[in-house]
Amino acid sequence: MSEAGSNRDAIAKSLWLVAAAMAVHELEEWNIASWFERNFSNHAGISDYAVWLGLVFITALFAGWIFLATRASSSTLMALIALPAVALVAVGNAAQHITWTIVFHEYAPGVVSATLLVIPAAGFALWQMVRHKMALILPVVGCAALWIVASYQVVASGHELEPFQLALQRFFMALAESLGLPGNSAAV
Repeated sequence: MSEAGSNRDAIAKSLWLVAAAMAVHELEEWNIASWFERNFSNHAGISDYAVWLGLVFITALFAGWIFLATRASSSTLMALIALPAVALVAVGNAAQHITWTIVFHEYAPGVVSATLLVIPAAGFALWQMVRHKMALILPVVGCAALWIVASYQVVASGHELEPFQLALQRFFMALAESLGLPGNSAAV
């Protein structure tokens, strides 16, 4: 196998590690609806059914993103497609769970897998991309700056969910209801 092919395989394998870590992370969030109700004054009242549907949806979307990235025609394109998924979605979400755990002084569902699986897997994938010169260090540094901003926003929002999180909850509630499942925890 050529060096370019070997580099491509190394990056692809590292990306699938991130997808697997994210799948485990989503599984760890199975009980996050009650945690939202306990910790946020503006929670949407999302049901467990809507959460579970959302977790499957997010896992499939993330895996699809990685699948598309690993099908790219070049290693550079693969890295560029995967960079937002790995650096912003995976690490950004992990940073959010860690920040919640610190802010609320309690276990935030997802923090264990975020710390032990997602961050190491994403760090390894980013290292593979940078090491094989498939991703420039500047975009990775830019993502790191966004992690800091996102963590600050989590702290600043305190006991209120951010608009994006509320929109996601409402989307998954509507999706659950469209499938005949209770979307709101009050309906259960």
